[in-house]
Amino acid sequence: MNNNFIDLGVDPIIVKAIEEMGFESPTNVQSRAIPHVLNHQDLVVMSKTGSGKTGAFGIPMLQMMEADVIGPQALILTPTRELAVQVENDISLMSKYQTVTTTAVYGQHNINIEVDAIKKGASIVVGTPGRVFDHIQRRSLPTKAIRFLVLDEADRMLDMGFIDQVVKIIKTLPKNRVTMLFSATMPAEIQRICQAYMNEATTIALESDTKTVDAILQLYYRVEANEKRTQLDRLLKVEQPDSCLIFCNTRYAVDKVQAYLERKGYIVDAIHGANTQVSRMKTIDKIKKGALQIVVATDVAARGLHIDDLSLVINYDVPIEKDSYVHRIGRTGRAGNTGKAITLATADDIMSLYEIEEHVGSLIEETELPTDEQVREAVASATGKWVGVKPPKAHAGKDHKPSDHKSGDYKAKDHKTKDHRSRDYKPKEYKPVVQKVMEEKAKIVHVAEPIVEKVKEKIHVPSKAVHHKKAKPEIKVETVILPKLGPIEFRKSSEPVKKKKFIDKIKDMLVK
Repeated sequence: MNNNFIDLGVDPIIVKAIEEMGFESPTNVQSRAIPHVLNHQDLVVMSKTGSGKTGAFGIPMLQMMEADVIGPQALILTPTRELAVQVENDISLMSKYQTVTTTAVYGQHNINIEVDAIKKGASIVVGTPGRVFDHIQRRSLPTKAIRFLVLDEADRMLDMGFIDQVVKIIKTLPKNRVTMLFSATMPAEIQRICQAYMNEATTIALESDTKTVDAILQLYYRVEANEKRTQLDRLLKVEQPDSCLIFCNTRYAVDKVQAYLERKGYIVDAIHGANTQVSRMKTIDKIKKGALQIVVATDVAARGLHIDDLSLVINYDVPIEKDSYVHRIGRTGRAGNTGKAITLATADDIMSLYEIEEHVGSLIEETELPTDEQVREAVASATGKWVGVKPPKAHAGKDHKPSDHKSGDYKAKDHKTKDHRSRDYKPKEYKPVVQKVMEEKAKIVHVAEPIVEKVKEKIHVPSKAVHHKKAKPEIKVETVILPKLGPIEFRKSSEPVKKKKFIDKIKDMLVK
């Protein structure tokens, strides 16, 4: 493997820009891919996210851009908006000392701004399949000068249902082009695309990178479903990561976890498909700058979050698809750094976790949950942004038995994550004055008279007896809400009731 970019044939002005980005030597995938692209060969690369793929296709493309060509010369397709923005930004930095211009096109972005950027002479266009195809249909994206096509994270585009649009886009491009396909996995549909639309492509399979790499420490904890958030809080206090991504399977779960952690005092934000693009980019920018402790996200966002030195990934939910596990934990341990991935698994998740182990070809080690003492010690010795984190309340797990429980068989599964009400809690409508009235029965006689007047407004009481010849009607029960005394049931009838008798009846009921 070449130890520097100059040996790979990269132009010095590009090398200068790359070094300013902090990259001194090429990664494995860059060393193997760049020479093929410089020789105008089609390329299929099987490599995980974070292996330096953007440089593998971006560096040689920048070197082969022609200054006198009008219109886009390279098209890069990505599965998510975040990834499109990230790739465009990286290539823009690589071209710092060139006249090459780049632009990103994606949904929920002003299409008129994108059209203007393309008209002004963007040489490289990065975008999601839907928006790129929209531009092609509008004729706002000319394709006749495109000489490079990159399908980045092709397997994810297949998973997200973009593959038909990808094929339609490919059919609009010149056949005389260099096509590069990058994917962590190689499903049958992706293989068919390679055979149909690529010209004798060279395949580079980085076997150690297609599965989870050895640099990532993988652990899982068995938890009860109703205490997942509590255990998540305790694990975060023990781990105290510099930056952390928590993955959930649904938007609803993301919002619930984010709200819970926010109540616990963490600096946390959420990112999923329901967010606007502006808010998503702000969140990504915050965590890159270290302004956030935690980001909670769905799998859709996983492919767009390229964060260097991400220290911890937590699978709050075991992913439904086995490949999603690879993509999730691939956020940490990037560019040769060590990383850590934690999974919270309920009893229903264990079999799925075993299948993931078989899929990735490595053992995910089960670990005991931290004890109360370990959590307290971690909080007491916190450093950096974790200083001042409040210790959790005593955990009602198997290592702790609350003093107010006489029985010694208190189980962790009985522990609820919901806020408990205190024993002296009373409904809002229940007032202390009621208890006083009931305790001091003698005062009721004096209190009853004004109450009756208010009751009379609710129930019609005739002042004189009215005799009816009709049969006695069916007795009905009416509930009247008395101020400060709550609801009282009265039997209501059309039978005449004398005022004095009615008042005495109410008094009698109150005394009882």
